[in-house]
Amino acid sequence: MIDAMNLLAYDAMAIGDLDLTLGPDILRQRIAEAEFPILSANVLMASEEKLLAEPYAILSFGDHKVGIIGLTWDEAPVSPDQFAVLKAEDVLAQYVPELAKQADIIVILSTMGFEEDQRLSSLVPGLDLIVGGRNRLPLPESWQDRQTGTVVTQAGAQGEWIGRRLLHFDSAGQVTGYADELLFLTPDRPDDPEMRAFLDNYSMQ
Repeated sequence: MIDAMNLLAYDAMAIGDLDLTLGPDILRQRIAEAEFPILSANVLMASEEKLLAEPYAILSFGDHKVGIIGLTWDEAPVSPDQFAVLKAEDVLAQYVPELAKQADIIVILSTMGFEEDQRLSSLVPGLDLIVGGRNRLPLPESWQDRQTGTVVTQAGAQGEWIGRRLLHFDSAGQVTGYADELLFLTPDRPDDPEMRAFLDNYSMQ
């Protein structure tokens, strides 16, 4: 899966609760193999009391510095001798001000669920976009918190569809508008040749 995600040129990924079932050793191996940041600001190694992964990454897109924070579902059932999961709102209150000094756009990759993403958007100021994936909802339109301006949307679900959100930012990094589109993987979409070759080779191994 990491090889495929490297080929797809992911920008970043948040650790989900199902990823934690791999255990710390295997999960750290997968993180090392990834050519993109795998993030979680709230998963601690129980034995070491330190974060399993980097809490955030800063990427450049055009003239903007974009800070991306990973959030793992904080109600995830975990083995207490392996992991501890901190409350999402607590870690956001810690990292958002820190990241705001380094980036002019802040994006959250969340596995908290759509309703929790909405709630967090009203609790923590300074968030531009929350991309969630837990509910796997094919949202035709994003939701925007009218008080904070945070846009909340959902990522795709196992390649069946992709949510494409085009956000417009002003020079200060504030969201001034957005457009939504859902792209479904239907038979009329041709295979990407490079990915098709990768899958064919993988299935033969």
